[in-house]
Amino acid sequence: MKYTDILKERKKALEIRMKYQPLDELKEDIKRVKLRTNFRKSLNKDDDVSIICEYKPASPSLGNISQLMIGDVLPQFEKGGANAVSVLTEESFFKGNIDNLKLACRITKLPLLRKDFILDPYQIYEARAYGANAVLLMADIFPNLMEGIELCRYLDMDALVECKNKGEIQMAVKAGAEIIGINNRDFNDFTIDLNRTKKLAKYVPSNITLVSESGAKTSKDIELISSFGADAILVGTSVMSAGNIQKKVKKLVSASKKTRIERLVNQVRAVT
Repeated sequence: MKYTDILKERKKALEIRMKYQPLDELKEDIKRVKLRTNFRKSLNKDDDVSIICEYKPASPSLGNISQLMIGDVLPQFEKGGANAVSVLTEESFFKGNIDNLKLACRITKLPLLRKDFILDPYQIYEARAYGANAVLLMADIFPNLMEGIELCRYLDMDALVECKNKGEIQMAVKAGAEIIGINNRDFNDFTIDLNRTKKLAKYVPSNITLVSESGAKTSKDIELISSFGADAILVGTSVMSAGNIQKKVKKLVSASKKTRIERLVNQVRAVT
C-alpha cells in the first residue's frame, strides 16, 4: 500500500461525505457544539512532557490493531493520565470513523485531536461540528496552510501542523503554526526512526509546541524523545495493542514525569 493510494481513496470518500452532509449543515451543527477544553494548553505543562494517546483500530502497515470500541478505550486513557486524545477518523485504512469524535465528547473531558488526511476546509468544519478541539494538518497535502490554521482559530480550535522535513517546518512557521508535529514514520515505506525528531527539532522555534508522533513504545522511548526537546509525544499502536491499556499509559506518563524532574535538575545545575 502506497501513501498516494491512501490519499486517492481519501479524496473519493471526502467527495461522498460532502454530498451526504453539506457544509451549511455542518455550520448549523457547530452552533450547538460547545468546546470545553483547549488542546494546546493541555500540552504545555511547564517542563512536563505531555502524552497524547491515540484511538487507532488499524493501520496500513499493521492491519487490524484492536477490536476495542472507543468507549472501551478512552476511560483507560484518562485513568492512565493522558493529557489529550487523538482520534483517527479515516475509514478505509485505519478503520476510524468521524462519529467516534462525537462519542468521545460524551465519554471524556480530555481535549480531542482529529487525526486524518485533511484535504479540504470542509473537514475542519466537520471536525469542529463533531467536537474536536484540534485538527492535524499535514503540511505537504493541505492546499493553503495559512488559511487552514486561520480557520481553526476562527472555530476556536488548534491546528497541529505535521512536518516531514526542514522546508515544511519553515513553511509551517511562516503560516503561523503554534503546534508543529514531527512524524517519525517514513511514508514511503512506513518504517520508524525516532531520530527524525532529533534531526528536525532544532528547526522548530522554542515558542512553538513540538509534538513527536509515531514509534514510541516503551518508557525508554519516551525518555529519549523527551531529551530531543519534544513538549508532547503521540502514542497509538503501543497503547492500543497493550493487554492492559491503563497500565501501559501510566508507565509512559511516569516516564514523562521522570524526564520533567531531570529537566528541572539540569536547569538548577545550569543556574548554579
